[in-house]
Amino acid sequence: MKRFAGWCCVLAAALFISCGKDDVTGSLAFDEPAIFFSEGDTEPVTVHFTASNLDTFSISSKPTGWDNVVVNSAAMTVTVTPPSTFDEEDVKTGTVTLSGSGRDGAAGSASIFVGVVARQDLSAQRANSYIVSQKETNYLLDVMHRPDDASLATVSVGVVWQSASSLIQYVTLDNGKASFYVGADSNDETTIKSGNAVIGAYDASGALLWSWHIWVTAYDPSAAAGQRLFNGYTMMDRNLGALASGNESTDDIRSSYGLYYQWGRKDPFIGPSTYNFASGTAATMYNGSNVSLSATPVETSSSNGTVDYARLNPQLFLKGVEASEYDWLWSHDAALWTAPGTAKSLYDPCPAGWRVAPAAAFAGLTPEAASLEWANTKYSVMLAKDGVSSLFMGAGQRTYRDGKFQNFYFTDADPKSTRADEAQPWIGLYWTADASTAENLSAAVYFHYGSAEAVEAPYALRRAGGLPVRCVKE
Repeated sequence: MKRFAGWCCVLAAALFISCGKDDVTGSLAFDEPAIFFSEGDTEPVTVHFTASNLDTFSISSKPTGWDNVVVNSAAMTVTVTPPSTFDEEDVKTGTVTLSGSGRDGAAGSASIFVGVVARQDLSAQRANSYIVSQKETNYLLDVMHRPDDASLATVSVGVVWQSASSLIQYVTLDNGKASFYVGADSNDETTIKSGNAVIGAYDASGALLWSWHIWVTAYDPSAAAGQRLFNGYTMMDRNLGALASGNESTDDIRSSYGLYYQWGRKDPFIGPSTYNFASGTAATMYNGSNVSLSATPVETSSSNGTVDYARLNPQLFLKGVEASEYDWLWSHDAALWTAPGTAKSLYDPCPAGWRVAPAAAFAGLTPEAASLEWANTKYSVMLAKDGVSSLFMGAGQRTYRDGKFQNFYFTDADPKSTRADEAQPWIGLYWTADASTAENLSAAVYFHYGSAEAVEAPYALRRAGGLPVRCVKE
């Protein structure tokens, strides 16, 4: 996948171009998107800027309390010194705006984010997914290595997709690490702005080398309250990528579905656009420039049904076809995900210390009687065993035939079946780590609305289907 041109630059430095007399234009841009300081830093940082048809420069705005911002017009630099102390009215983050003017009325301006913020380096971990849970923080992530420590020839980084505009901000390559910023929720500054994103590492030609899921959430799976013990496996209490675990509102329900995965792929797909799957379409995604993206599913073939193609195109859902036995992978591979007892695979989508749950983790889970009384519009049920329970979502699937979201049982029978177990208001399906070489199927978990029976696990499904995932501790 070639990344969208200008992602980093457009996001990085707000660029302004202005026309003056006789259409003389001026432009101005910073080389970097942001300057991050740690608490207690006093050393200044200098950043370069470029300009066209402009020769006079000044700081037109800066955050309250940030008094020491100096322009060097000859060197075309701006030097920022962080405040040594902050009074009550001062702010720790904000934007410095540089304005320029030239002959015949040409003008331009550019902005750069500055902030005294927390910094967290995730590089000691090795995984395809990272949980980011601290607001107003500059995160660092090693993008020179895959999870198996194989080297990557990374020369740039960018956002492949994000679930909300400006979720992942100021993305740059900093000494071999992706540097990015996550802010506070605009509606509640005491909490982090939550969502999901995929960031990518690119080579000199702009080709994607590897990508990582960033799960921005206040959820802490290491806390006992966020875990459930089933059949000897410590399981997260919510789906991978979920931004909630509840059913009180339609927003809660849709946020609790989490992300969807094709069996064996490391990269996630965003969930449905509506909680009740009314349109069958995916929710809106955005690139690093906050422009909405579309990713039309494509049929797998002998040429694109490969692990490399999936790696290069993490946003593309690969539809199964009869010739591939409805697997996204043309040649099939039952070891792309692995169950506990074997090494965690290179393509496991769970965070460090966690892995995709095996079918054995779900054995004997049975709906709690009280949750069977819930209206079908709750799209969920409490599954329990040995006094331990967890909310599981009736999150349906992305079908292997067309990639559309669907939340009823699909059957090839004609006429369509109307049996209670094949025509549901909703069904619950989860991938497990287990694969079956028979007919190139993999093991899922299956339950449906109104059933008091224990879940079916394993439940064989075609690997091109997109389902939610639960993670268990390694």
